[in-house]
Amino acid sequence: MTNKKQSFEEMMEELESIVQKLDNENVSLEESLDLYQRGMKLSASCEETLKNAETKVNELIKEEEKEDTKKDQTNEKVDE
Repeated sequence: MTNKKQSFEEMMEELESIVQKLDNENVSLEESLDLYQRGMKLSASCEETLKNAETKVNELIKEEEKEDTKKDQTNEKVDE
């Protein structure tokens, strides 16, 4: 594997490939351990990516709520 940062989708594809190899192919114990280790690293990276995405989404929702509150307050002043 190269050192370039993989996208979430690329990591998931590689994980799927690893699972298929472990399930369907005759691989040596050493290769199985290497695949398992790589899979665990990919899994952790995917989890971190998802947590970061969730954090960003929550921040965007909070910002939108603040903007909506400001708009509502501005509209209330105009209506008065």
